[in-house]
Amino acid sequence: MTASKSVAKSPSRNRLTPIKETIRTIRGYPSKLIIFKTDASRYFWTRIYFNNRYHYKSSKTESLSDAKKFATKFYEQILVTASTEKKSDTTKSFAVVSNRYFKSVEKTTTQTVHRTDLSRYKNDILPVFGEQEVDTITNAQVSVLINRLKERDLSVASIKHYLVVLRKILKFAVANDLMQHIPLFPQVKGRLVTAQKRDYLTQEEYEELVASAEKLAKEEVIERGVLITDEIKYLIQFMVNSFIRPSDIRVLKHKHIKKMKEGKDEWLVLNHPATKTNATEVQAMPASVHIYDKLVEFKKSKNMRLGLDEYVFLAEYSNRNTAMEVLGRLFRRILEESLIEEKTGKNITLYSLRHTSIMLRLVIGRVDSLALARNARTSQQMVDKFYASHLTTQHVRKQLHAFPEAEEKARIASAKKAAKKSSTPRKVTKKTTNPIKSATKTTKTRTGTTRNSSKTVR
Repeated sequence: MTASKSVAKSPSRNRLTPIKETIRTIRGYPSKLIIFKTDASRYFWTRIYFNNRYHYKSSKTESLSDAKKFATKFYEQILVTASTEKKSDTTKSFAVVSNRYFKSVEKTTTQTVHRTDLSRYKNDILPVFGEQEVDTITNAQVSVLINRLKERDLSVASIKHYLVVLRKILKFAVANDLMQHIPLFPQVKGRLVTAQKRDYLTQEEYEELVASAEKLAKEEVIERGVLITDEIKYLIQFMVNSFIRPSDIRVLKHKHIKKMKEGKDEWLVLNHPATKTNATEVQAMPASVHIYDKLVEFKKSKNMRLGLDEYVFLAEYSNRNTAMEVLGRLFRRILEESLIEEKTGKNITLYSLRHTSIMLRLVIGRVDSLALARNARTSQQMVDKFYASHLTTQHVRKQLHAFPEAEEKARIASAKKAAKKSSTPRKVTKKTTNPIKSATKTTKTRTGTTRNSSKTVR
């Protein structure tokens, strides 16, 4: 007989019981939010105590830094989606009130403003106030938010935008009898810098950038797993010839583009949704027609998406945030290839293409600044403060010295002269011939003899 072996079992532990030495808190977030490891999993777990109970979720990662990022997102998700139906004191939670505020204004504010405000709230405001009741927020706690933003080296103007979002939420709380009054906000000290010069590309630099894009596309260069193709070259050209913002690329679809023709003139009209200010029609430059046609031809050759409801650029990315991130990386790679920043010291971004578009019209065009601003979906003041900040009198000397009426008369006179010259009959030099020989035409036969080609007059 074989003796049976008895194995002593250790006391079972809860699979979510943290291993003490693995517990970590996250800087800037409440101590109730932690990440930890357990005996039951190799992954980090995250835990938050909210609304009188614990919320758990696995991060599905063994990386500490990735687990912390996951935990902050989970924390925000718990607070933003918290139930507002309970009648306990948790209904005064800043997270719950904020959630109600954003839902209430979702349909009454523009999509861009709502998205921007929500992003500021989730990234920086929510981690500071989180579960705190709105009627207990003080001036000192608002200062904590300001200091957090200053640590990120944000400008005074940007910090004030965050405070505007916070004030909107607190006003909503007052309007719904959740607090009596808004606390006095600390003064944000510092000089507002509003008239910054924004770099643009000269005509030569623009051509260098396009050439670099074309070169990398031919060499089939891959940037972080994404192939650089001619589509990015066409995107650069299209932006410079259509005045659009990078944010417009997020929403621009083929159905928003219409070809127009008047006589020999051809151009594109863009009527995409507003991404910043207004949704006036944009009259693109004539060159945009050829660029768009080449883009469509390229997409057809690659069997890429081309439906009217498809995005014009990077249509394969339904997540437009991802599309813009990819575009930013590809543009930086092309810019590095061109060496423009190294040669000039300029700070060129994707937005610089819009600045280039407007500056080229001011420098080589003869367009009224109001008309230009309207077409670019901005204001004259913005054109003067930002886009035209590099404009000098040397740039516009020819325009300053021009006399439109005199030039028009000279142009008409030149056209008439050219037309008259082209209609004058060409002078033909007459050869002197023998009248008798010319009376009859002779032709050579195959044998070399001559034959009379007309009847002999007797």
